[in-house]
Amino acid sequence: MTIKNFLHAGRIVSVVRFIVFGLLWSQQVSATDIIRLTSGATSEGVGGIAGFSPSPQTAVMANPALLSQMEDAKSLTLTALAVDSTFTSKLGEASSADSGPGILPEFGMKGSINDSAWSWGFAATIQSALLADFTFTDPPGTAGVSYGPQQHRSAWLIAKMGGALSYDFGKGFSAGLTLGAAYNRNDLKAPYIFQSHPTLQGLKVLVDLSADDVALTSVLGMHYDATENVAFNVSYSFRTDFAASGSLQGNLSELGLGIQEDFHYKAHVDTALPAVLLAGVSWQVSDRLTLGLQWDRVYWEDSFETLPIRLTRGSNSELNAFLGEDSIVDSAPLNWRDQDSFHLGGEFQFADNRVLRLGFETTESPVPGRTFTPLTGVIFDRAYSAGTQIRLGENLIDIAYRFSTGDDVLVTESGLAGGEYTGTGQSLVLHSLVFTLGF
Repeated sequence: MTIKNFLHAGRIVSVVRFIVFGLLWSQQVSATDIIRLTSGATSEGVGGIAGFSPSPQTAVMANPALLSQMEDAKSLTLTALAVDSTFTSKLGEASSADSGPGILPEFGMKGSINDSAWSWGFAATIQSALLADFTFTDPPGTAGVSYGPQQHRSAWLIAKMGGALSYDFGKGFSAGLTLGAAYNRNDLKAPYIFQSHPTLQGLKVLVDLSADDVALTSVLGMHYDATENVAFNVSYSFRTDFAASGSLQGNLSELGLGIQEDFHYKAHVDTALPAVLLAGVSWQVSDRLTLGLQWDRVYWEDSFETLPIRLTRGSNSELNAFLGEDSIVDSAPLNWRDQDSFHLGGEFQFADNRVLRLGFETTESPVPGRTFTPLTGVIFDRAYSAGTQIRLGENLIDIAYRFSTGDDVLVTESGLAGGEYTGTGQSLVLHSLVFTLGF
């Protein structure tokens, strides 16, 4: 049996599902940034810089070579999220998103292998927990079809568990490798407009879809102390492809086809966690002040050009006869752009061991206006953060707050079939409160 087949075995997927939903103890997780590259209040307090006093989770997730620079430790992080978002439909109706709150729990640990140059790490993290959840009147589409007031909900979850090894070559240079499993879940409950199917293009049906998958994930990283006070780190996270399987049920009552309204299919959704290149530098200016800078690129263009959906084993015999087959293949255009982000942060230690951290991030949303919808419209372009540290005996508690926002989006002309998103707009703000216990 191949590794891929092993990962697709029902028992493995069931175990990963159990762990993931055990981590996500709140029933709803509000929207996060598209991909989280760090985990822990220390990194979040300085603007999401991975190489800045990282937690074990950040090292395993973003750059495993950083394990060689850390003391042996365990770390538990809780991130509380709340979103403030309003979508204005083509009808001019303003709808507020379900704001949460949600909680992301994450865990990591770092150890050394005897007295050797080897270090190891393990982490369970949530790299993406995108959720859009609005309720508004479905605008008339092709042939005037509308399903009235409807929930428009989509979710894209990626959770990871992985182990990492790092080797210290001496002279300030270390390298590391992370291998793990990534769990992907896709949910959609909304009016769906077919985009490319030759018979159904532009037509709209109600759907309720759920599909998931597990795949291998890996990260390579290096760290180099150029001088006593200046250090560099570079990492590359390889693209992870998901072939999620599940089910879709729906209703076509408003199409007026004169056939049975309800249908059910086995669903297949192909998505990917894109590759990420990260490079950062930290500079210890003095005994109390340290500054950091990081650039990262997320290669969305290679992974999010389209969103293909395959439906098979259709249950509605009348719909199958109408289409001439019991399967449907549709592909929604995305045309996302590669995303460059820049992070700047600093940490200052006061004489009484109090710590103050500040950070700033700037980026450009990868989502173009022509394919924007409230279900995929992550429009953050900047974030501000601050953090501090509290010592409780031998334990450290780090706390950080992050405010993510972006300019309001107005779609002047949509490139999606049906034209229902022309003249729509959205605002989006995310509040993150991060607690990390180091022990």
